Amino acid sequence: MSTRIPNVKTVVSYSYTVKANGKAIGTLQGFNPSANRNLERVREIMGNDAAQDTFEIVPGRTEFTISIDRFETYEKAMMKALGYASLEDVSVVTAPISITEVVRDQAGMSRIIEYQDCWIQSWAKTIREGTITVTETVTLWPTRIVVSGERKPGK
Repeated sequence: MSTRIPNVKTVVSYSYTVKANGKAIGTLQGFNPSANRNLERVREIMGNDAAQDTFEIVPGRTEFTISIDRFETYEKAMMKALGYASLEDVSVVTAPISITEVVRDQAGMSRIIEYQDCWIQSWAKTIREGTITVTETVTLWPTRIVVSGERKPGK
């Protein structure tokens, strides 16, 4: 099944497909990759002015995480959508998965971002009273991220 790309002129629109081990996860409420790294200030001893005492800033290692939010369905809860047996205990997960993000623009060009060897760091379920919605959230830590260049349709 292909996602239709909106044909609009006033808003930049993209078509997203997110896959786990090559299979579409389904409709997501949130897909949130992020990168974070610590920065360390190197200061002069006995610097002239407290505001001017930074000699340089040294970047640390980058930590990548992905948070995925999805409505739970009876037939396919989040863990099953990710390709695992229907379970909610992350301690029994012994194999990483690959997450692929495919972004298509209105011209049909696509960019592929592969988050390789992702390990599940956390799983949570939220049940909202009133709307009676059940949302599951999984946080993953990818080992590597590979971005493919833009490709034309059919390539």
